[in-house]
Amino acid sequence: MTIAAPFAAEVFADTGIAFPIPVLSAGELLEVRAEVARLAAAHGGAMKSFDRAHLYFGWAYDLALHPRVLDAVASLIGDDIVVWGTLILSKPPADHAFIAWHQDGAYADFLADAPSVSAWIALSDSTIESGCMRVVPGSHRSKQQHRERGDPHNILSHGQEIEAVVDEAAAVDVELRAGEMSLHHIDIIHGSNPNRASWQRTGFIIRYTTPRMLRAPTPVLIARGAPAPHLPTLPARPAFSVEEALATLKR
Repeated sequence: MTIAAPFAAEVFADTGIAFPIPVLSAGELLEVRAEVARLAAAHGGAMKSFDRAHLYFGWAYDLALHPRVLDAVASLIGDDIVVWGTLILSKPPADHAFIAWHQDGAYADFLADAPSVSAWIALSDSTIESGCMRVVPGSHRSKQQHRERGDPHNILSHGQEIEAVVDEAAAVDVELRAGEMSLHHIDIIHGSNPNRASWQRTGFIIRYTTPRMLRAPTPVLIARGAPAPHLPTLPARPAFSVEEALATLKR
């Protein structure tokens, strides 16, 4: 099943999800994958997640500002667009790592009532076999209580998951080919199963909102439109090397 109406705001408002949306050319995909591979190699060859990459790397900064991504996002939240987060998320092949059912909005109270949408860009094929994202369409209309179980196989930073029982039959598999993306509402219930494929499943996630957000946990990136004088902003395109970025994180 696909919900391929990325520019129909009324469809997104009803389901909370839009996919598949072509984004990266073959050349762009190769460049981004090479950068992620370089970063993973600096981690010893294995890296399940890397938070806020746009604060350190020019390529991640550029990807967050990709015109095709921003055009799709603007169709949903308008032309005043702020980037408040990015995340590289990777599942090794034949691994037990999974992502429990959760809502991103449960841990983003700083957004207040600002609309927020996440772009999930596939850097490798994201299929049922490789543990693609799964969502419950329409579940973004109500916020759920979460708990932190701390399952060591749950990739989420706090091991969080919603307390309610999810109707698995209502879930939709968000399958993407490398270079495609999905857009999902910050409050949609989503998760993913372990990677049973022979390849690494890697995605680049970008968190978008508007200047209406109340505050920011880190400097934001003004992607389009109006400034946000009440928020700390990223002063310039970052130019850290991988080694410099890791040293900065360690400090």
